[in-house]
Amino acid sequence: MRSELEKRLVSRWPQWFKTDGDFRHTAMTRGLTHDDGWFDILRRLCEDLEPLVADFEHEAGGPKFEVLQVKEKFGGLRFYVNDANDAIRQRIVTAIQESFHTCELCGQPGKLREDGRIKTLCDLHAATGARGVNDRG
Repeated sequence: MRSELEKRLVSRWPQWFKTDGDFRHTAMTRGLTHDDGWFDILRRLCEDLEPLVADFEHEAGGPKFEVLQVKEKFGGLRFYVNDANDAIRQRIVTAIQESFHTCELCGQPGKLREDGRIKTLCDLHAATGARGVNDRG
């Protein structure tokens, strides 16, 4: 993800995204390792998580929620956290499912495709063979 988009998420939820943490504790030191098309999915996810995390942390007796890694894997979004309740986990699952119908490159409707790599792409990006910023090769 472009650094300016990543910074928008990290600056709004710095207590969740500890990008300057210890790599032995969090993979967020690598940043968000997927392309820009899923930015809106992540923004909506984090907005929806705010009240759920507040309730969870209140019940847990203090801050406990942290995002450990955000990446693409097998064509879908992955959003790993350190601790969560069922409501938080369900909202994360919904975002992951949405990523399989959203082009990772541009955010338009897409579908899972395989051409030597597995990506969720719109028809245009699939036809042009566009590669994301995090693709090798």
